[in-house]
Amino acid sequence: MKKLIITMLMTIAGLTTLMAQQTHDIKGVVTDKRNEPIVGALVIAEGTDISSITDIDGKFLLRDVPVDAKKVIVESIGMETTDAKIDRPIMMAARPKRLSLVVEAGMDWSRYTAEGSDSKNGYHFGVGMEVRMSKRWAFRPMVQLANRGAEYNFTEGSYSYKETWNPLMLDVPFNFLVRYDLARNMSLVLSFGPVFSWGLSGKVKVSETGKEDAEYDIYSKDYESSWGNYKHALLHPLGFGMTYGIGVEYKKLMINVSGKNMGIIAEDEGPGDVKEHNFVLGASVSYRF
Repeated sequence: MKKLIITMLMTIAGLTTLMAQQTHDIKGVVTDKRNEPIVGALVIAEGTDISSITDIDGKFLLRDVPVDAKKVIVESIGMETTDAKIDRPIMMAARPKRLSLVVEAGMDWSRYTAEGSDSKNGYHFGVGMEVRMSKRWAFRPMVQLANRGAEYNFTEGSYSYKETWNPLMLDVPFNFLVRYDLARNMSLVLSFGPVFSWGLSGKVKVSETGKEDAEYDIYSKDYESSWGNYKHALLHPLGFGMTYGIGVEYKKLMINVSGKNMGIIAEDEGPGDVKEHNFVLGASVSYRF
């Protein structure tokens, strides 16, 4: 009987030792491509429910992982899911996601250049997406609501004349971005691409000495022509051109200076369409989510 008990105890001890040998602990560090630690990433041993959260240094510890688990899976907000083979200690590089939501807002200085106007202050804000095509190149289409226009001022003696063009536009720029590293987490960003615009609404306010102030709708065909007995819109709502810019990006926040050269159609010079040109200089702040 005593011999049987001793044999059973030895068997249980052997099974316990064998089970202990079938699991092990895994530790490692999760970083991005710039070797910065990823905080709060979820690390899971593949095929199990054993998981851990990375600490402020990007470190994790998985306890009692079966030896037949060959990989760990890493998930983090704003990063693509990454997996790696188990090789203690593990140094992993989580990859930035290729698709980001972008919001942008800024101030504009606008003028019409066909006849030489004065500049007018405006604004723009919008939302878009950024698609990372490579480490350096990205494509960023946006939809922006923009208020811009121009002013015409003339003064001679006691006589003065002033026009204020105040259109509200829907801009759709298609920008290509190229990034150059300046320092850790900081990049120089160059952008360029086509932009299309559609006039939504807007007024022209006219002030002239000796006359009552007048106001005209820019896009409705109710403007009396001085060239003949007909009415037309002051500007066609469609515009198109090029946009270009330069900025500095720190992590996901970018400060940018940009320009737009827009061609639009004017109809206030008599029969036939006359092209007007709108030059816009802007300063903006954008953020990628």
